[in-house]
Amino acid sequence: MKYSIDPRPFMPTVETIDQFYKRTNQIIPAELLNFSGNPGHFNVKERSYCSKVSPYNRRDHYKIFLNIGQGRLHMANEVIEIDRPALILSNPMLPYSWESTSEEQKGYYCLFNDAFISPDLKKGLERICPLFNPAISPCCFLTEDAHQRVNGYFLQLIDELKSDYEYKFDVIRSILKLIIHEGIKIQSASLAPALTDSSDRITPRFLDLLERQFPVDSPANPLKVRSASDFADQLNIHVNHLNYVIKSHTGKTTTQMISNRIIAEAKTLLKQTDWDVAEIGYCLGFDYPAHFNNYFKKNTGLTPAAFKHQS
Repeated sequence: MKYSIDPRPFMPTVETIDQFYKRTNQIIPAELLNFSGNPGHFNVKERSYCSKVSPYNRRDHYKIFLNIGQGRLHMANEVIEIDRPALILSNPMLPYSWESTSEEQKGYYCLFNDAFISPDLKKGLERICPLFNPAISPCCFLTEDAHQRVNGYFLQLIDELKSDYEYKFDVIRSILKLIIHEGIKIQSASLAPALTDSSDRITPRFLDLLERQFPVDSPANPLKVRSASDFADQLNIHVNHLNYVIKSHTGKTTTQMISNRIIAEAKTLLKQTDWDVAEIGYCLGFDYPAHFNNYFKKNTGLTPAAFKHQS
């Protein structure tokens, strides 16, 4: 696996599932056209063709690829060179694009939205799975045995989606768990040497402390730990050491990790509560609405009000 810096200077947009189907010249599934609200959606396809370069965007949905073919995965400010079978797990917080560098582009992909994910699928996985945790690399290179297992799981997904079984989506969620755990096992094996030193256990402790503040359940209970210095104090270490460890293990700064989680919570509150923008800003630790507006727009390209009211 080779990494390099990606110089892309622009703010990524968000591609919806509908837009993905239109961009790839596919028919938009009926449940997305004829259902009001936020319907759960799942689909799985054979990856028999891939455009030379896909748009550099965030997506409003999750995607899991079994990638066979050479290419470059552009994400954040780095590029991962992929030259062998890989499992790629992307989440809505991750802006990325795929650049093909070989004619052969095979494998499979599945996509699904947050409404499709059952609570038990996410429970306990948020901090250790690349599908849900933007701190972990989304790319997992596969051994031959793992490749064969994952390939079999995707064939099961295709067969199950075609079936008339009443509870087929429960089966599909179970198969997704198996694929997700393949990624977790690979990531755990690669991270294990880095966690042998006691000082390097700081990363999981930091992530646990960060996640324990969410979800925010009331404007009366604002975040109390939201800066790198705040977290360093809670962990009883110097902020410079915290920054060094987090950057070494995740490739992101402590501030970026905190910001990503705050923005994710802000999006949830804007879409799923009737709190006004000032209340949401306050509960996320912003004393003044203007500060929250500027922070949110800097990270998403939209004001909180514009995001709340977009379709």
